[in-house]
Amino acid sequence: MSFENPKQRGTDPTGNGDDTPLVVDVDGSLVAGDLLIEGIARMLAASPLNLFLLPFRLSKGRAACKRWVANTTDLPPSTLVLNPAVLNEIAAAKSAGREVWLASASDETAVSPLAGHVGVTGFLASDGQVNLVGEAKAAALVEQFGESGFDYIGNERRDLAVWKRARRAIGVGLSARLERDVLALCPDARFLARPGGGALDCLLALRPHQWVKNILVFVPLVAAHETEIGPYLVAVAMFVALSACASGTYLFNDLLDLAHDRRSDTKRHRPMAAGRTSLLPMVGIGTALVAGGTLLAFGLSVTAGLCILLYLAVTLAYSLWLKRLVLVDIVVLALLYGIRILAGAAPLAITPSPWLFAFAMFVFLALAIVKRQQELKGILDSDRSETGGRAYRAEDLPVMVALGAASSIAAVVVLALYVQSPEVNARYGRPEFLWLICPLLIYCLGRMVVLANRGQVDDDPVVFTLRDRTSWVVGIGVLAAFATAL
Repeated sequence: MSFENPKQRGTDPTGNGDDTPLVVDVDGSLVAGDLLIEGIARMLAASPLNLFLLPFRLSKGRAACKRWVANTTDLPPSTLVLNPAVLNEIAAAKSAGREVWLASASDETAVSPLAGHVGVTGFLASDGQVNLVGEAKAAALVEQFGESGFDYIGNERRDLAVWKRARRAIGVGLSARLERDVLALCPDARFLARPGGGALDCLLALRPHQWVKNILVFVPLVAAHETEIGPYLVAVAMFVALSACASGTYLFNDLLDLAHDRRSDTKRHRPMAAGRTSLLPMVGIGTALVAGGTLLAFGLSVTAGLCILLYLAVTLAYSLWLKRLVLVDIVVLALLYGIRILAGAAPLAITPSPWLFAFAMFVFLALAIVKRQQELKGILDSDRSETGGRAYRAEDLPVMVALGAASSIAAVVVLALYVQSPEVNARYGRPEFLWLICPLLIYCLGRMVVLANRGQVDDDPVVFTLRDRTSWVVGIGVLAAFATAL
C-alpha cells in the first residue's frame, strides 16, 4: 500500500527548539479511510441483522451511534491503512521532542488502540455524547492547549474551524479550493499530497472489466436468431443498467470485505482496500449507480426491473451471508450468471430455452468453482489454513478440482444432448457443425481447471479469459462453428 511523497509549501514547524504539540486528525488524515464507515462495514459483515438496527441508532445522534459501532466491532490498527506521509510528520515531531496528540470525530473506543499503536502522547475523541468535529473539536483543543497553542493536521472543510485556532496548518489531500481557504487562514500552511483517490482509482473500484459478464444479456437474442436492430438496442440499454448495478454492488461488497481483502496477496491492491479511494464518497457512488441502473431497467419494462431487483437481492444476500456457506456460494455465483440471461430476455418478452439455462448453469458453476479453486491454491501456497471470509479450507482443494471437472463435463453433455434434439434441426441448416463446439468447450474448461490447480489463473476466471490468448482462439473457434451451422 503506497502513497505519493508529500509536497510541502511554507516553513517546517518541526524546527529545533519547537515544543508546540502536533495534533493529528484520524479519519482521512492518519487513516486512509473512516473508522466509522469501516466499523459499520465490519459489523454488518459479522452480523447482517445489525443493518436493521442502524437507523434506530442513528436517530439517537451520531456520537451515540459511533459509540455503539465501536463497542460492537473491533478495528485492530494492523488491519487499517495508515498514511506514511502523516506517519513521517509524527516521527519528525517526536524526534524534535514535541508532544503528538490525536484528535478524532471517531469514538474514543476505536481511537484508543490506534493511539497506542502509533505511540502518541494522548488523544481526544467523541465520547458517546459529544461528536468531536468542527467547532466542537476546535473548542476542545483550545481548552487543552490554548489559543494557537498547537499545530493541526486535517483533511476536510470542517477542519477549517480547527485550523483557524491553530498555530500552523497542515492539510492532507485537499482540493485546490480548500487549499486556498486554508492559506487564507494560515499563510504558512503546508500540504501533503493526496494518497491516491484520483479518477483512475475510482474507475478501477467499479471493476469495469467485470462488465464483460453482462454481455450475457445478448445471449437470448443470439439464441433466438434475432436479426432486427431494435431488440439489440434494448439489450444495450439492459447491459448499461446491469453494469451500473453490478458496479454499485461491487463497491458495497469490497467495503464489507475490507479486512479480508487487506490480508490477500492480490485483493489488497484493490483501490478501496489499499486506501486509494475515500470510503464515504464510494458509498454514495455505489448508491447512485444502483438507483440509476434500477430506474433504467424499469424504464425498459416492469419485468426487466424485477430482474434487476432479483439480481440485487441475490447479490446482497451473497455479500452479507451466502458467501460464507460452503458450496452455496458457488451455486449463487452461477445463479447470478443465469439472472443476467433472464434480464436480457425480460424486456423483449423472449422465453429462453431450458437447454440454454441448463447449459449456462453448468458452465458458470464450473467458472465459480475455478474461482474458489484458485483461492484455495493461494492459501495452500502461503501456508494458511482458511480463506478470509469464506468457509473453505486448504484440504478442500481436491474436492473443488473434482467438482470443477464434473461441472465442465456436465456442460458438454447438455450441449451434446441439445445438438441432437429436434429443436436444433428446426433452427439450424447444418447442425452437425455444432458438434465441433463440444471438444472446444471441454478443452477450454478442462484447461482452466488444470491451470487453477497449478495456481496460474487470476482470482476471477473472467479476467483470466480476457487475458488468455488460448481462450480467445477457442472462442473464435466456437463462433465459427456456430456461424457455419446456421
